[in-house]
Amino acid sequence: MAPFVWFDLLTTDPAAARGFYTGLFGWAATDGAGPYPTWFTAGDGPWAGIAAGDAPGRWLPFVVVDDLDKATRRAVELGGTVVTDATAGPAGTSVTIADPGGAHLALFRPNSTGGDVENGGPGSD
Repeated sequence: MAPFVWFDLLTTDPAAARGFYTGLFGWAATDGAGPYPTWFTAGDGPWAGIAAGDAPGRWLPFVVVDDLDKATRRAVELGGTVVTDATAGPAGTSVTIADPGGAHLALFRPNSTGGDVENGGPGSD
């Protein structure tokens, strides 16, 4: 399994972000669902979603963990901080943390069905 399983792009201008990344890299983009007006897709489905945010744009990678509570505690023990408490979405539950340097990362535990990116992706927080 790849270390990163999903990426949120949170931005104040989702349409401009879509145009930028499709123009820069030629990424395939489709209309999304749930909190995502756009999904970036490859192969069988989406791998990232653009969502509206209230701050300057930022990417948020998601990493699957076996035990969300344990991983969150371990992150804090190692000097990280919890940015967003556990948030359930259609594909599973995530906790957004910041590492000691301030970089954000979402710890993600998929639903028992393995998640459903077709209906909103991992990150609906």
